[in-house]
Amino acid sequence: MTKKKSPKAEKSTQPPRRPLWWWIFAFLFPLVVSEVMFYMAGRGLSMVIFPIIWVGFWAAVAYRAGWFSREK
Repeated sequence: MTKKKSPKAEKSTQPPRRPLWWWIFAFLFPLVVSEVMFYMAGRGLSMVIFPIIWVGFWAAVAYRAGWFSREK
């Protein structure tokens, strides 16, 4: 007699997912550090432009990763 493999016994081919707090940290930490650097260097225009570009970059990454798709 052969044994059937249970669905739990099969190995997942997907890499482990990172928790939400990790993504929030990865988004906010470089943004805060860069704002402090720009403030200390007296670069007011860069303090305004960089967050816009940073949010746009992450929006593009999220879009390419399929985070905004309606398919489930």
